[in-house]
Amino acid sequence: MTLRSLAIKTVWRSRGRYLAYLGSAAFAVAIYFLYATLSYHPDLRGGYLGAEYVAVATQAAAVVIAVFTFLFLLYSGAAFARFRMKEFGLLTMLGLSRRQLVRIILWENLIVAAAALFLGLSVGLLFLKLFFMAVSALIRLPEELPLYAGLPVWTETTAVFGAFFLIVSLASLRGVLRQSVVDLIRARRKPKEMPAFSLGKAIAGLVLVAAGYAWASRPNPMAIIAGVVPVTAMVSAGTYLLLKEGSIALLSWLHRRDAFFYRPRPFLVVSQLIFKMQENYRVLTAVSLLIAVILSAMGTICSLYVVIADDALTQAPQSIQIVLESERDEEPVAAWVREILTRHGAGGLAEERFHLVEAALGERTVHVIPFSVYERLYRPQGRVLPIDGPSDAVLVYPFVGPQTGSAPALPGGMVGEQTLRAGGWELSLHVVDDRSGRLLNAPVGSYTLVVADEVYERLAVQPGVNRVPVIVWTGPVWRGKAIEAALAAMRVELGGVFNVESGAFRGSLTSTLEHYQSLISAVGVALFIGLFVSLVFFAATCSLLYFRLFTEIDEDRRYFRQLHEAGVSLRELGKLSRLQNGLLFLVPFAVGLLHSTFAMKALGVLVNRNVIYGGWLVALGYLVIYAAYFAAADGVYRRAVNSRALL
Repeated sequence: MTLRSLAIKTVWRSRGRYLAYLGSAAFAVAIYFLYATLSYHPDLRGGYLGAEYVAVATQAAAVVIAVFTFLFLLYSGAAFARFRMKEFGLLTMLGLSRRQLVRIILWENLIVAAAALFLGLSVGLLFLKLFFMAVSALIRLPEELPLYAGLPVWTETTAVFGAFFLIVSLASLRGVLRQSVVDLIRARRKPKEMPAFSLGKAIAGLVLVAAGYAWASRPNPMAIIAGVVPVTAMVSAGTYLLLKEGSIALLSWLHRRDAFFYRPRPFLVVSQLIFKMQENYRVLTAVSLLIAVILSAMGTICSLYVVIADDALTQAPQSIQIVLESERDEEPVAAWVREILTRHGAGGLAEERFHLVEAALGERTVHVIPFSVYERLYRPQGRVLPIDGPSDAVLVYPFVGPQTGSAPALPGGMVGEQTLRAGGWELSLHVVDDRSGRLLNAPVGSYTLVVADEVYERLAVQPGVNRVPVIVWTGPVWRGKAIEAALAAMRVELGGVFNVESGAFRGSLTSTLEHYQSLISAVGVALFIGLFVSLVFFAATCSLLYFRLFTEIDEDRRYFRQLHEAGVSLRELGKLSRLQNGLLFLVPFAVGLLHSTFAMKALGVLVNRNVIYGGWLVALGYLVIYAAYFAAADGVYRRAVNSRALL
C-alpha cells in the first residue's frame, strides 16, 4: 500500500469527522467565488447607477470571508491534528519515518483541499446565474448582468484557498513534529485535572461585558458609531473570560450542593461537564460571537427594510403626485393617470387636485394649502392639528420630530406669532408646528403652511402670486404589482424621466414606490452582501459544533460504555447524551442572543426607531433552524456513539 492510498483510506474512514469541516470550507469557497465574479465583472465598470460601488463592496466582503475562513481552517486543522496524535504515534512505532508521516499528513490535507475547492467552485458556478439575477435586481440595472467567470476569478479563488490549506497543513505538521513518539501516544490519555476558578478573571470578564453593554446603550448616535470597534473587542474578550470562569464557578457550586448533586442525573451530568467545559469554552466563545454576529446582521437587514419603508412614506407620503407648471390645465393629465390606473387595476387611492400658493413666512418661502386639503391627504405618521380660526396656521416640517407647539423651533423662529406675505398682502398668524413628516412629495412642499380655507381663498387671488397645480392620488396603497405596472406604463409614455415636457404634460411625476425603490437600491448591495456573509458564519457555527461533538466521540463512547456496565440504563444514557449536547448548543445561543439584543438597541439609536422586537423575531426564526440542526447532529452523534444503546 502506498502512502497516498493510506491517506485516502484514512480520510474516507474519518469522513464523519470531516463532513462539516469540508462543507463549511466548500461553502466559503463558493461565496468567495461568487463575489470574485462581481469584482472582476467588466459590465459593472460601465457606469450603471450604484454599480460603481459593487466591485469595491464585494472585494471588501471577500476579504472578510477569506480572513474568517482562514482562522476557521487554522483552528479546525490544529484540532484535527491534536485529536489524531495517538494515531500518528502508533504509525511511527510501526516503522513510519518522520518524513513518511509528513507525506501522509500532506496527502490528507491535499485530498480535503482538492475536494473543498472542487465542491465550492462547482456550487458557485451552479448558482452563478441566479446570483447575477439577484444583484441586477437589487441595484436596478437596466438589463441583467451577463454570465461571467473569467480566468482571474478561478485563479484568485484557487490561489487564495490553496494558500490557506497549505498554511493549515504546515501548522498541523509543526504540532506533530514537535512531539516525541511517547508524547504522541499519550496525548489523549493525560489525566484531567479539576479546573481552577479565577475570581480576578471572572470580574474582568464581567466588567468588560458590562462596559460594552453600557456603551452600546448610550443614546448618542456619534458615541455608538465611535464604539463599534472597542465595544466589539470588549464584549468578545469578556465573553471568553465569563464563559470559562463562569461555567467553572456554576458547575463547582452545583457540585457542592449535596441535595442536588447526589442524585443520579445531576451527578452524571455535572461531573462530566466540569471536565468538558474546560475543553469546550473556546468553542462556546467562538460560537456565541458568531451567533451574535449572525443575529445582529440578519436583524439589521430586516430592520433596515422596515426603516426604509417608513422613510419612504415619510419623505414621499403621496402614492402618486404630479406637479404641473403654473396655470397649466390639470384635467387632461388627471384623466390620463386615471385611465392607466384603471387599465392596470390599481385602486384604493383617492384623487385630490389643488393649487400650492407660494408665500413668505418670516424669512422663509413656504407653500400654502387650505385646511380642507390638509385633512384629506394621507400620511402614515401624521395627525391633523386643528385650526380654530383664520388667525391660526400649521407649519408642516419636512422631517419627523417632537412637536414643540408655539415654542421657537429653529433659529429666527418659524412658529409662534409670524407674518405671512404674498404679493402686497400681509396677515398675522399664530403658527404651530407639525413634525410628522412631509405633506407632499419632493420637489414641492418642503415647508407647507396650512391655513383656514377662507384665508387660502383670499391669498390665492392676490395679484402676482405663483399658483402651482398639484394632482395627487392619496391613500395607504402605495406598492403592489398593479401600482408598479401602472407607474412603469406612465414612465414609458413619458420617456422614463422625472421631469418631462411632452404634449400637455409639463412638470414632475413622483411616487412613494419609486422613492422606496431608490432607497433600496442605495443599500441593497450592502444588505445582499451582509446576508451572504451571515450564511458563511452560520455554516462555520454548525461546523464548529459538529466538529466539537465528533472530536470527543471515542472518549464519549468509552464513558457511556462504562456507565452502562455500571448499571445505568440505555434509556438514561440517551437522556444524558441529549442533555449534554443540548447545553453545548443552548449556552452559546443564549449568550449570542443577549449580545445581539444590545447590538439591536444600538442600531435603534442610529435609525431613531425601536428595532429590538424585529431582532427578536429574526432570532426566533434562526432558533427554529438552529434547533433543527441540533436534532440532526444529535441523532448522528448518538448513532455514532452506540447505535443500539442510545437511539
